[in-house]
Amino acid sequence: MAWLAGTLLGAIALPQAAGASGDFGCDPAWRLFNREFNRCSNTALLSPGNDTRVNLLFLARDRQAAPATGFAYPGESLAEPGLGHNFFSWRMLRGSLYPQPEAADDDNPHYGSRCISLASGTSAFNAALAANRSVPAAERTALTAARARTGLYCTEEASGYVAPTGIASAPGREFAGYLDAAEGFYIEDFARARDGFTRLRGSKDPWLAETAAYMVARTELNAAQVGAFDEYGSYDAGKVDKAALGRARGAFDDYLKRYAQGRYAASAQGLIRRTLWLGGDAVGLAREYERMLAATSAATPAVADLVQEVDNKLLTTEGGRAIDGPLMLATADLMMMRESYEGGPQPIALAQIVAQEKSFAGRADLYGYVLAAHAFYVEKNPAKVLQLLPDDARKPAYGPLAFSRQVLRGMALAAKGDRNEAGFWRELLGGAKGPYQRPVVELALAMNLERTGRLAEVFGPASPIGETVLREILLQNVAGADLLRSQARDARRPVHERDLALFTLLHKELAYGDYAAFVSDSAMLGASASSEGGLWDLLVQDRVPAGLFRKATWSDGYACPALSATAASLVQNPRDVKARLCLGDFYRLNGFDDFGVFADDAMRPKRDELGGTPSLFVGKPTPRGDFYAQIIADSKVGGEDKAYALFRAINCYAPSGGNACGNADVPESQRRAWFQRLKKDYPASPWAQKLRYYW
Repeated sequence: MAWLAGTLLGAIALPQAAGASGDFGCDPAWRLFNREFNRCSNTALLSPGNDTRVNLLFLARDRQAAPATGFAYPGESLAEPGLGHNFFSWRMLRGSLYPQPEAADDDNPHYGSRCISLASGTSAFNAALAANRSVPAAERTALTAARARTGLYCTEEASGYVAPTGIASAPGREFAGYLDAAEGFYIEDFARARDGFTRLRGSKDPWLAETAAYMVARTELNAAQVGAFDEYGSYDAGKVDKAALGRARGAFDDYLKRYAQGRYAASAQGLIRRTLWLGGDAVGLAREYERMLAATSAATPAVADLVQEVDNKLLTTEGGRAIDGPLMLATADLMMMRESYEGGPQPIALAQIVAQEKSFAGRADLYGYVLAAHAFYVEKNPAKVLQLLPDDARKPAYGPLAFSRQVLRGMALAAKGDRNEAGFWRELLGGAKGPYQRPVVELALAMNLERTGRLAEVFGPASPIGETVLREILLQNVAGADLLRSQARDARRPVHERDLALFTLLHKELAYGDYAAFVSDSAMLGASASSEGGLWDLLVQDRVPAGLFRKATWSDGYACPALSATAASLVQNPRDVKARLCLGDFYRLNGFDDFGVFADDAMRPKRDELGGTPSLFVGKPTPRGDFYAQIIADSKVGGEDKAYALFRAINCYAPSGGNACGNADVPESQRRAWFQRLKKDYPASPWAQKLRYYW
């Protein structure tokens, strides 16, 4: 990444490639603090880690006070599993705010090329020809047929155009001249196209006159850029024809003067932005984007298209040094507060932001937020945040900026350990009605209650925390037996949440050795409890496989009864040898070795994330590797049971040499000793005969 130094007229230097989008991971950290970009870790809080497009779109909507009318959380076609309603990608946000079909251009085989207008141009030509009653019928037929052959170069890579013959009328010859110019345009004979369209700008036919004026500009623009892109789409700014580019800009300006509300006015405005970009006029481009962000209705998908363009063409490129409008400048500043990797660019300095104050004239609320964000994320000074952002948590509703100001204040309260933090979040919930806002506040409140020992309040009947994924994270990682049991029985909650509570309860009762409770609580398993889907990620899976505790695989050689019988034996005698070996096989055969309480620490929430506090289950879980070690050390155990314990203990290290059974590692010399003991003391055992190596 190349970062540019210095400022220009209060503007900002931006990274070449620290941009918005990209297919990075999709595993957000469940916390409010977000300083690292991840394509699906965006939230309603304007933050450094958000996609720049997300921040800019929220700011554009905020400036116009765009209503949340029509907003709905993404359906199945857009949703990504595991995000709940707290996090989203750019694609999800667009689909939520503007739930419309994809643009027709996305299905155009010529999208992105000058041939994009081939089909629409054909329809418009034929309509204009039909409307001009001065063209004889026979000529209209010939001209319509000729138009069908125009632009075959776009599809067949060869010109199939044949000029119409027998065109004698004056208006008919003008339409024929248009076709000849259009063919020149499509086959890159831009001189032919320019001359033909120029002659038609004075036509008496209104469609021909307007379209020719527009096409003169398009022709010059294509002539200017045709040599700057290679066959792979790579761009070389040094190969832009600056003379043609200047003529294109003049022609677009001329068109807009003559047809300010014309049929091509919106396209002409967009192509003027392209002339600015091709010409390297970053200052002009930045000003045009800032103007358009104010003029484009934030209630329509056009604003999202504009934000995408801003991001591609200016915000995350070297041209970003010219940004001095408040919306784009704030977005860029937040991006430059991202976490710095080793050897990478340092975050934006406070002095750079202070130098931008004039660029934020009239937007003290936005400038104050940028300063507060820098104080929190870069300076790590929550007290300063509280000074910059007054408490205003009792409004009936919030726009994106006002909401972000209050959430950042709440984060500063949390960082300082303020005793009124929970009350602040509860007050803010009342106005968190905008897109994706309420889940942010629910996450903040849930983390506070978890960390202050009031976890039960998250699940109480009057709890304002309704987001299922937040509740499930706490159930899976923190909740004790009583809370899990009550939630498994709470018919008011979704089936997935109840099943996860029951699954977690049964798993931990076995792991922590509370076998009597397991036998009792197993009665809650319904006949329809699923045992399919594995244990790859219970929060994401459609079904929680609680049925594993009733109808899983019990054995693959060592004879074991159903888990219910094994648990019953352990109730009678927690040191029952066969029952411990069978419980170990249940763990092994059904994927529990690296799941839940047996998972590596890296699989659990970090301390600063939701669910990152210690589990409220009492005691210490016992992995199956401990069962084997206990049985091997027990001199009273012999025969097949001892042999099987040795066999399984050795196989804990197969084939990598790493222990997959959850207990403390033993050295290779110990595994060799186990192997030799198995072969010497139990040579007739099927386990001794089956084992050929140790690891």
